Amino acid sequence: MKYCAMTGIPNLLSALTYGTPSTATREDTRKEAFRSYDLAWEAGFRTFDTAHSYGVGEETLGMWLSSRGHRQQAVLLDKGCNPGQNGSTDVFSAHTVRQQVEESLRRLKTDTIDLYILHRDDMAVPVDEIVDELNRLKKEGKILSFGGSNWTLARVQAANAYAESKELEGFSAVSPAYSLAEYICDPWGGSVALSGKASEKYRQWVTENQLPVFCYSPLGRGYLSGKFRTDGAQPIESCIGRGSIMEYDCPLNRERLRRAEQLSKERNCSVAQICLAWLLRQPMNLFPIVAPSSEEHIRDNVSALDVSLTDSEATWLQYSERPDAAQLISQERV
Repeated sequence: MKYCAMTGIPNLLSALTYGTPSTATREDTRKEAFRSYDLAWEAGFRTFDTAHSYGVGEETLGMWLSSRGHRQQAVLLDKGCNPGQNGSTDVFSAHTVRQQVEESLRRLKTDTIDLYILHRDDMAVPVDEIVDELNRLKKEGKILSFGGSNWTLARVQAANAYAESKELEGFSAVSPAYSLAEYICDPWGGSVALSGKASEKYRQWVTENQLPVFCYSPLGRGYLSGKFRTDGAQPIESCIGRGSIMEYDCPLNRERLRRAEQLSKERNCSVAQICLAWLLRQPMNLFPIVAPSSEEHIRDNVSALDVSLTDSEATWLQYSERPDAAQLISQERV
């Protein structure tokens, strides 16, 4: 594992963030979660992602950190305030933020959340009271840094502009979806992704500012994990979930996956490693959130840090259907 520093957080962050599940509601699944976390810790993961909406899953992570004595070395990324997602009843307000932060602290058995990320946004509500409340929570020591997950560039910039005008702290990180596969559908509601031409300005902005990006679904929610193969041996429905299919399955992404499969054979590594290696060579300050549960998959993901792609390989992987890329598509890789 590799490690990086982030302003405002005393511990080093692991280059990959471990995404904890929202399940583990029974004793047997909780033991399974503990086993996965132990394996992740042994493999070098130090940053762990959870959310208030995970409920018992958030509580399970807190129990594990406390029972293993890891809290002082771990970096906690916790999400809260989730308006707009299908099934959520959250109201976008300062009251919701405070209430959920304090409940998450109890569940996680800790006094401080290292990085608090607003799960979703309500663009009809001004950012002012939210930024004010986040700064109060920071002053109280309940959070160290904060940012937004499914927040558009315009809203992140609005939050930071307000913070600057009031001499307050603004967003120090973002956490949208991002992977080699472009996001084509939002079955969950209120989701934001960095992929595709529509998000080009967002990518440029985080690159120019080197704002930490804790991207979720770095393997396209399993689409790029290698479970589904483009050779047609198994139907996609038997390999990955319906939500993942809705989010990512299209001709463009199938071609990118096919190329990742081809390159993985040439480089003698997994499809997941190729796709993570592509992500990690982007000029952004990325911290992909991965969620492997088995020892094999945990080590496979960590080993992606040692896979280095050439410029021509990375460009070839990012197949484009746009007319201006027609010449590039027809060329063979060097």
